[in-house]
Amino acid sequence: MQGYLSATFATANIIGPLLGGLFVEYLSWHWIFWVNLPLGAAAFATTYFQLRRLPLPGKRPKIDWLGALLILLSCTPLLLGITFVQRANSWTAPEALGCFGLGAAFLVALIAQERSVSQPMLPLQLFRSPVFTMGIIVTALSSMVMMALVILVPLDYQMSAGLSAKDAGLRMIAMTLGSVTGSFLAGQAVSRTGRYRPFAVLGAAVATLMCLLIAFMGLGHSLPLDTAVTLLLGLSFGCQFSPMTVTIQNAVEARDGGIAVSCMMFFRLMGGAFGVALLSSVLLGHLPDGAMAGGAPPEVVRAAFSTVFLAASGIAGLCLVAALCLKEIPLRGRS
Repeated sequence: MQGYLSATFATANIIGPLLGGLFVEYLSWHWIFWVNLPLGAAAFATTYFQLRRLPLPGKRPKIDWLGALLILLSCTPLLLGITFVQRANSWTAPEALGCFGLGAAFLVALIAQERSVSQPMLPLQLFRSPVFTMGIIVTALSSMVMMALVILVPLDYQMSAGLSAKDAGLRMIAMTLGSVTGSFLAGQAVSRTGRYRPFAVLGAAVATLMCLLIAFMGLGHSLPLDTAVTLLLGLSFGCQFSPMTVTIQNAVEARDGGIAVSCMMFFRLMGGAFGVALLSSVLLGHLPDGAMAGGAPPEVVRAAFSTVFLAASGIAGLCLVAALCLKEIPLRGRS
């Protein structure tokens, strides 16, 4: 079941550049925002009618509103700080350091708040499980690489190879198919074998190698080669997502399964946001002024993207180390 869910997640995230390219090519960039209205309405209607079929909980929970606010106040300044790093091309820019300091202060307040309430928004006791903690780290790091490359790979096709937005989006189909296939196959394999660690290790290892290969080889030279590399990259992402969901659910007590998966989704999305901001800042830091408008030599652009993929391989390498540290424990319900 987690394989199906992860495949849907991967499809939704990777098909975006394809649709975006088609909108830019044939309609207008404004449509990347307009399209969210019917999609959002459909999601709202489906959620509303389906959730009404579920029984109501017998006990009304106490919502940790302050914890939710502190999560927002601690994460937002950190993301803004990376944005200021992009603009100033320096990690020591005063506005960036100010945002990092503010985010750290709210993070300390968040930890204090979550330790003092009976029903915290972010239960810290879950992190006492080494398997849960390592699963969260693997999830966040893999999402950093995936979400950043979903944004930057089409940009590389356009800036380095001169492809149109439509053609760049079409070349992302291989990564989409790889992610969906990897999620489905890994989910089926975990169900049959009862093991999740090998897939996390394999996915992180392949992602590291593919990022290194792209860094030295580049993209846009050959359609078959681009397809093979991005397909393997997509498979590596898929091999990590569905097994990690099962890992995190299995690492906590059954009653904490829902909040554990919620924590995983939070760190997955935050990891993706940080990955996009971080690797985008690496790209902008290695491009001359005006390069985004087409005012830089192709070799300079390729060198900048090579640095980006080297950085991505470093993050994927850290993910591999975390996956190797992941302890294999029997899945609940298996003899």
